[in-house]
Formats: sequence, C-alpha cells, structure tokens
Amino acid sequence: MIGFEFEIGSPWTMATTVRKICQELGIKGLISQVDVTVDTPQKYNGEIATPPWPYRQGVVNLKKIFKWFEKNGIVTNDSCGFHVNISFKNKELNWMMDTQRLILCFNEEKWLKVCKRHGSEWTECYIDELIVSAGKKKFKDEDGVKKWIDKQLEDLIEERQHTINLNNLESESPYVEYRCLGGVGYHLRYNVMLKAITDMAKNLERALPNAKGTGFMTTKVKECFLPQTSSFIPH
Repeated sequence: MIGFEFEIGSPWTMATTVRKICQELGIKGLISQVDVTVDTPQKYNGEIATPPWPYRQGVVNLKKIFKWFEKNGIVTNDSCGFHVNISFKNKELNWMMDTQRLILCFNEEKWLKVCKRHGSEWTECYIDELIVSAGKKKFKDEDGVKKWIDKQLEDLIEERQHTINLNNLESESPYVEYRCLGGVGYHLRYNVMLKAITDMAKNLERALPNAKGTGFMTTKVKECFLPQTSSFIPH
C-alpha cells in the first residue's frame, strides 16, 4: 500500500485544490492540511495528503496528480517536501520489520542529494547523526557497531523529522513514512520520484526476517565506523 503527502503552493486554498483534483481527475479521498513550514510565492501554501492505495494504483495516480500540478500553476520549492507512506498490505509483516535494516539498508544520502535537501531541519539524516555521536569511539568489529547503533536508534527514531519516520510502524494501521524527497520542482520529476519510491519499496522487503540484499548496510557500517576502512560514505 502507498500514499503521499504533497507540500505545495497553489493559486487556490488547499480545500479548493483538492476539490478541483477530484472533479477533474476523479481521484477521491484527498485531504487538505495546514503546513506552516511551506513558503512559496503562490497565494496559498499547505499540504495535500492521499489515502493509502494499492501500489500500482498509487503510482498511476501520482503521475496524474503531478501532471495536474504542472498544468494548474502549482509551485514547489526548497520549502516543500514530498513524503511517501508505504506499507505491506498484510499489516503483520509491517510489525516484523527490522528497524535497523530499514534505516541502514536505505541510501538516504543519495535521495537527499538528488533533491538537494541534505541539511534540511525537516529531513535529518540518520547516518550523519550516528557519525557525529560516534565521535572518536573505536569499535572492534561489525557486531559491536551494530549493537551501539541499535541503542542510538532507540532515541533517534522517536524524532519524526528524519529521512525515515517509524513512529507509525507499531500502530493498528502501520506504515513507514519516507521524508527525504521534495525540493524545487519535485512535481516535474516524476521519473526520478518513481525511482526513489521503487527503492523505498525494495527497502521494506530488505527489512523482513531472513531477507537478502542487505549488503549496502554492511558496507555503510564498515566504511563509516570501523577504523581499518576509509571514512567515505557510500552513495
């Protein structure tokens, strides 16, 4: 399942914008929301949230909405985020995901760089904070690093303004919120956003018990925290 949150500037109020999308595209269930962090030159600023849709329907609707935005004077700039809420249809699978893998197997820095959002206070980067917290701490092996990271993540996860918000993962309707996308003209970059969404969906699969494809996490841990390797952060 997948849903989206669009931070935008619009010629109309968010409620009117939602109504127009419903009338012209037939897409229902959108919700207008206040967001005081959005600051564009358009007359009205705010956020529009979608309901959760089946994955295929969601990416089709996303393309339609982005095209509608382009044709109807919607503005997105560096104050605008594009959040992706994604989950397994079987909610029990969401409850069984490994949070460390959810965070460390995802290349958050790549997508922050693509959207020029690295350094934003609304999309804080986990790996940056972990490196700062580690300081000159020395780890003997990968297991030692991972145990330390687990303890650090317990506190970091409580703060929702990170690239990945996990605060809804244990709810009755669990999902993961990815907050690393957005920026200037994000609605004009459907193909780029779709690549990121595909990466996010694969990341959920990597976080399941006994999942494969976790090599990026191993590389990140070794290169960022173990002394015998370089300090280069993989992208």
